[in-house]
Amino acid sequence: MTAAPAAAVPGTPPLITWNMQGAQSGGQNKWTVNIGNMVNGAVTPPILALQEMGSDLPPQARGTTREFLTVANGGLLPVPAAAGLQGTLPPYANAGGPQQVRHGQWASGGINHDVYFLQTDPNGDAWGGGRVNIGFVTERGADDVVVLPNPLGPQTGWAARATLGLRFGGTWYFTVHALSGSHGSDAPGLLTNISRFVASRGQGEDWVALGDWNREPASLQAAGLPAGAGIFSSGQATHRDAGELDYAVYSNGNPGGVMVAPMVNINRDFLDSDHMPVLLGQLTAAATHTQSVGGRAVESMAAGGVLDVYHERTANLTPIDSYVRNGQSNQSWTLDFYGDNTVRFQGEGSGRCIDITNSEQNPGSGRSLSLWDCSDTASQRWTPVPLGNDQYQFQSVLLPSLCMNIEGGQSDPNLTANVVLYSCENTPNERWVITPAHPSNEQLAHPDDLSRITPATVTIGAAIDGGVLDAYHERTANDTDIVSWHRNGLSNQGWIPHWHGGNTVTFEGVGSHRCIDIYQSDRNVTAGRKLVLWDCSGGTSQLWQAIQLVDGQVVLQSVLYPNLCMDVAGAPSNPDNGYLDAWNCNGNPNQQFILSPFDLTGSPQRDTDPDRFESYLRIATPDPGQPAQRVGYYTGWSTYANAFYPKNLDTEGIAGKLTVLNYAFENIDPVNLTCMAANKPSSSDESDTTGNDGSADAYADYQKIYTSDISVDGSSDSWSQPLRGNFNQLKQLKTKYPNLKVLVSIGGWTYSKYFSDAAATDAARKKFVSSCIDMYIKGNLPTVGDDPAGGNGAAAGVFDGFDIDWEFPGSANGHAGNHVSAQDGANYTALLNEFRAELNALGGQHMLTAALPAGPREINNLDLPSVANALDLGDVMTYDMHGAFETNGPTNFQAPLYDSPASPAFGTGFTVNDAVTHYLGGGFPAGKLALGVPFYGRGWTGAPDGGQHGRYQSVTGPTAPFPLSKQPGTAVWKELKAAGLASSYYYDQQSRSTWIYDGTNFWSIETPDSLADKRQYIKTMGLGGVMIYSLDGDDSSSTLLNAATGMSN
Repeated sequence: MTAAPAAAVPGTPPLITWNMQGAQSGGQNKWTVNIGNMVNGAVTPPILALQEMGSDLPPQARGTTREFLTVANGGLLPVPAAAGLQGTLPPYANAGGPQQVRHGQWASGGINHDVYFLQTDPNGDAWGGGRVNIGFVTERGADDVVVLPNPLGPQTGWAARATLGLRFGGTWYFTVHALSGSHGSDAPGLLTNISRFVASRGQGEDWVALGDWNREPASLQAAGLPAGAGIFSSGQATHRDAGELDYAVYSNGNPGGVMVAPMVNINRDFLDSDHMPVLLGQLTAAATHTQSVGGRAVESMAAGGVLDVYHERTANLTPIDSYVRNGQSNQSWTLDFYGDNTVRFQGEGSGRCIDITNSEQNPGSGRSLSLWDCSDTASQRWTPVPLGNDQYQFQSVLLPSLCMNIEGGQSDPNLTANVVLYSCENTPNERWVITPAHPSNEQLAHPDDLSRITPATVTIGAAIDGGVLDAYHERTANDTDIVSWHRNGLSNQGWIPHWHGGNTVTFEGVGSHRCIDIYQSDRNVTAGRKLVLWDCSGGTSQLWQAIQLVDGQVVLQSVLYPNLCMDVAGAPSNPDNGYLDAWNCNGNPNQQFILSPFDLTGSPQRDTDPDRFESYLRIATPDPGQPAQRVGYYTGWSTYANAFYPKNLDTEGIAGKLTVLNYAFENIDPVNLTCMAANKPSSSDESDTTGNDGSADAYADYQKIYTSDISVDGSSDSWSQPLRGNFNQLKQLKTKYPNLKVLVSIGGWTYSKYFSDAAATDAARKKFVSSCIDMYIKGNLPTVGDDPAGGNGAAAGVFDGFDIDWEFPGSANGHAGNHVSAQDGANYTALLNEFRAELNALGGQHMLTAALPAGPREINNLDLPSVANALDLGDVMTYDMHGAFETNGPTNFQAPLYDSPASPAFGTGFTVNDAVTHYLGGGFPAGKLALGVPFYGRGWTGAPDGGQHGRYQSVTGPTAPFPLSKQPGTAVWKELKAAGLASSYYYDQQSRSTWIYDGTNFWSIETPDSLADKRQYIKTMGLGGVMIYSLDGDDSSSTLLNAATGMSN
């Protein structure tokens, strides 16, 4: 019998039940507003059970199609006769009828949601249409789907409705709509059918039935529930007139501690339904912001106006308009980024947010935007849609077909124009760029390479008033004056920057193909000399040093006359009143410029790198601090070609940044099923099923002679020492770092073959654990070959405990040849408990940790609460989710923090967040989880650009091996850096991942940016720490370690 999949207590994930139609007819607005508000913006999206959901699925998401799930096509599970269910389904086999489930995807909040629909409304025996039908809305597709009959169905002419069930992991969820005319008389029998069906599967699964029961909870309790079941109810009326009818029943009773409440804040005035939606659990908003960036202006491409709060007012319902830039606080916004790739705009002056005016009152095209108290609701969140050249539409999360738009257009920013919702179209009225809101006085300490991040064609805007550099009256001749004018999109405002190294630049006019020059630059230039067009010559009078300021502005200093800077003469407040000159450099606002996009065509295309919205705004954010536990793996083979010795952990400042050091890896004796020592190389052939039997490296562990130049304490080993090699170096390291815990890691990818055997029986577990304690804790090392190293107590004091890296209990997804048993899940828990018991018997503070799987199937094989109880820390291996083992691709990220709708693997559960929430939802305490991060990359070759810089593309195979990594398709960070590949990389905003692409090879690799995101995630989720695999992959400056731990050299 296989281990039972992890089941979810009601509330993890959150559950919502809603009779959405009630006594009123429904409309699309209920989906876009009500249901959109319920399912969007939560860290863990809810499962939403619907009753009276209308006549059909909502409109299909673009690019998707509906399907009909039946028993015949394998979409529905058959109900075995042995289950003993009462009643039958209606005998109608029409497409989409009562024996089929309609399944499709519905787009809301920028992502697709799965929707399941069961026809339960006879609708005059048509068995199609009507409104009294049931269904679900979920974050991803269900693992299984079933339709169960209602025992009273046949005798009521099918007025007693069937129930629809979905399985996710170890839990079934059923949506129920009991009879109204007889006060839910069919509810007890329907629950009996549900209980019998789940029990008949023999998988140890739980079930939750939620819906409109048409009777009070006490009445249903009195009528009798299945054995062990309990009711989750709010104790509040959920129907206008009939009391509390909407709640849930759970197979394992009600242990308490789960919030159940009507959602009054979402379903204002019931929104045309006589029922209120009821929430079990908590919708933790993705509004735990991944980062916020303040001091931004949102500038329109129509005329250069910026989002402005009317007349600097701060009250709720103050209109939002577009107006000329003036640097006031009512034009400055903090951008709050959400985990679902949306953003909110919070006013600097008001502290309130941009909202859809009266969003609860049927909003649509033309509805104005205004200030309102900040919340995490969909009406205040916007999806940035990349249009190219750093321009964006802002698509409403509440109403995805509508975008932020300037009403009627705007040709002069000096004239206020209202900002409204309008149909999403690629017009200047709804194209925006994000720029600094205020001038700055501070230079950027570590300037960027502007040639890499600046658009290919720019407007040069003045920070003081938003005017852009303009060739006077669209003239193109030499000596044409350069003036300031509001943005109009004409070619005389477009400039092509030519970068000459060291952030020096010349600006060539798009319309004139002449360059900005100092007038008569050879004639005694002094402050006040005007700027003009002149034939591009490459001369120093046309060359400007771009000095970056902290908020993104630049000061343009003349290379020929370094005391003079580009300047808007007279510092005007009207963008149409200035001309450009060279003036004494003073850092004033009229000498600060913003290089923003220019589009001559007025119709940019979608960006080939669509994730720059957040990445090009990655201004410094509050540091999330240091994870409490900082675990690093040191691999024994690092002592060879890598020449990465334990001494490096000291000299490179690594040991002082860690709390736990795992020494990896040790093997299991294939015959005795004990811990072991030997000198036998492991096999590099992934298909070799026996090549690692008996492999070990006693030489590296405790036989190698370390000389003084590579030892931790500067001493040389001697032949007569009982302890040499890495073990002795670790002992010396512990002397220097007494607070560092050093554990020995058993297993790993290569050495997990015999875990199943060693854990199979109580006797085997005791034998294995006692042998490991004898060898590594008591230090009784066997001598190997003719080397005298080893002996009783030789390694005593080196190790403080064990790290168990069984890859993977009960799963065939480990190394070829691994032994796997259906009992592995239970035996794994028993093995950890045996380690825990024997370590505790020794006294002292011995640690027990485990490297835990991240795949959903592998997690389901574990009894998470019991595993957590045995461990001090669980290190989740949240990496290797994609790689060149997927030979033909598509390219993807090996450790994506969040899911992305653009990913070919969307919805499959292979993200860091999916793994972590799986553990937390299964009862593993957050404080005992460490988030694993890889210091190596996974790569494919033959990846076309595809307009995505190689992302999500088909490939021809793995990248060529590097000298240290040796395996095709892998390379450690320092190898990529040494090859010059790590100096420039791309950032995927939705998944919070980074990658390298050189035109052919795609590398998924952690960088300081992605690791900073993960460190923030660790803090946000309250996790216990970070785990690094492995330390030898970093460069000598500890670039990645510093980013992962929040510490510095």
